[in-house]
Amino acid sequence: PDLHSLHRLTLTCPRQSVPPSEPAFIDSPSPLITMRGVVVGLATTLAAILYVIYISERSGVGSFVHSQLPLLALMPFVLWIFLNTGIARVWPSLTLKTGELLTVLSMLWIVGTLPHWLGRWSLMVAAPTHFASPENMYVEYFFDYLPWQALVPASGRILDSFWLGLPDGAPIPWDGWINVSLQWLGVSLAMVTFGYCLFVLFQAQWEDREKLSFPLAQLPLDLLRGMDGRRRMPELFRRKLFWIGFGVVFAPILYNVSTYFTPALILPFNTEIFRFEVSDWIYRINIRYMPLVMAVTYLCPLDILGSLVLFRIMSLFKAGVLTRTGISFGSEGQQIGGERLLFMENYGALIFIAVWAIWIARGHLRATWQQAFLQRSDPHLRRRYRFAWVGLLFSATCVVAWAMSLGMSLDLALTSFLLMSLTFFATAKLIAVCGFAYLAPYRPFVKGAPFIVDLVGTASITSRSLAGFHLFTSPAFFGHNLIPAWPGLTHLLRLFSLQRQPLAVTVVALGVFAVVFVVTVFARVETTYRGGGGGSTFEWWMTARFFDPLVYMLQNRTAMDLQKIGVFLFGWLQAAGMTYLRSRYHWFSLHPVGLAFQESFWLDLYWINLAVVWAVKATLLRYGGVAAYLAGKPFFYGLGVGYIVGVSFSIVVDLIWFPVAGHTAAGPRGVG
Repeated sequence: PDLHSLHRLTLTCPRQSVPPSEPAFIDSPSPLITMRGVVVGLATTLAAILYVIYISERSGVGSFVHSQLPLLALMPFVLWIFLNTGIARVWPSLTLKTGELLTVLSMLWIVGTLPHWLGRWSLMVAAPTHFASPENMYVEYFFDYLPWQALVPASGRILDSFWLGLPDGAPIPWDGWINVSLQWLGVSLAMVTFGYCLFVLFQAQWEDREKLSFPLAQLPLDLLRGMDGRRRMPELFRRKLFWIGFGVVFAPILYNVSTYFTPALILPFNTEIFRFEVSDWIYRINIRYMPLVMAVTYLCPLDILGSLVLFRIMSLFKAGVLTRTGISFGSEGQQIGGERLLFMENYGALIFIAVWAIWIARGHLRATWQQAFLQRSDPHLRRRYRFAWVGLLFSATCVVAWAMSLGMSLDLALTSFLLMSLTFFATAKLIAVCGFAYLAPYRPFVKGAPFIVDLVGTASITSRSLAGFHLFTSPAFFGHNLIPAWPGLTHLLRLFSLQRQPLAVTVVALGVFAVVFVVTVFARVETTYRGGGGGSTFEWWMTARFFDPLVYMLQNRTAMDLQKIGVFLFGWLQAAGMTYLRSRYHWFSLHPVGLAFQESFWLDLYWINLAVVWAVKATLLRYGGVAAYLAGKPFFYGLGVGYIVGVSFSIVVDLIWFPVAGHTAAGPRGVG
């Protein structure tokens, strides 16, 4: 069979059929959310969150949060599969159903990035007065403009012990944190609601017209297939290739764990980054083996895999040439060069993808509005779309109003919120398209700050508005390059039916976020007060430098820069050209996702894994057809499951024998 006909997922063909190599699962009975599933899911989620904050980070093992589908979500889910299989042999009535296990995964996914994000949030909202000094001149430059109502009160009683450590027996001053935490919870929940309502409106477009394959939703369904059958065991467990893939990964991890007790040579397994300097004209090449990446991208369409690898290789040459020649763009005093030019090009392509996704869905969106308010339609659809449109507008209003309360002008608040939403939306959709959970824009561009600062200019923005803008687009608000909740929400709506369980799906989406937000804030603040100086939280030293760019922006105002706008439009036009060619010519297989993420941090690390998967899939399909491709699935699933079980085994060994200082030879530092 022709490879492109099997694996084409374009942004422009709304009536394209599902690739025959990926059996559709939307027509099968959708799993159900049960009360038992919600209880087990919430208990599992809280246990995982608290383990990371109180144990894993303190022992130096890692955070388990380094992708849009973090290991923090996958690990408990996979362990539940094994545990559930064992329970079925002893007490079958207690076995969790497929829907209940998927509920556990969905809840973990929605809140999986919260420990990392709220660790930085807790430090940033307590930072200004502590780090102010005569040298950095924070007081003189922006203290009069900061939105103090969104920060922890500047009181020595509250802040000194936060950074220096609480005296033994002294109570934590929670009164300084309650109002601030509730305020940030409210606006963060509004962002989750906005994303949820947005995806409710787009879900039918993506599933029925564009036929997105949702590989990250297919993966857990494949792992659970057979769990509700007579054997009460996943079908994969009866496949030899699955256990071969499992052993290929688990065996070296098991060996590394043995070195915890006896000094020996540690295998450089997934913890080592191999860097190569090939030439002055080629930027540094990074190679890192990660079996989990190979497992989840085996379902990724070939054209997207190839595009990601090709554009990453091309970016090595482009970055090398730009750095070597010193080419820069921008008005005098505002020039950018090297990688920053590629980041601007990436951003132009990403914003095009977002705008184009909305444009091709315009007919569907018009129909949802009419069904909600103007026409007589199915009562279920009317209620669903009315809730979605009202929730979308109300939550957007809340976020923009909060941004204005920080001091931002209305036009700046609207623009910033729009840019942030477009970036989140495009990233979440592309993850649903390709299944590569490590898609993440360059950190400053996630919330559109460089678009305002570098392209539009800050000359006409007041100091108060600029201070609010800096906080609104900072990692303190709704994550950094890892987007909270949104990628998980798209897959929650794919796995569970809003038609059958509208209330249950909505409660899971919004309720778990609110509960885990409160628990995570409590745990983060408590561990910081007990530890002092940031305790076990992430990279607290970065907080000391967080407000330095604000000083620079206030001192160095920028004007609209046509040259940088040209770089942005160059990326936009390249993505538009590829989209046009894909829609007109069957042989053209380049996908704009490769351009949008050519300089992504994780693509830089894991591109070799994508290249290997692409080569294997292309070979299987060329010489063995669809049957060979499907036969290879168990092996790649085994790689991912073997990695997760291996890391879990390392954790158990650390908890028993090395509870103070853990190990990373088989652990997830920097991955997951």
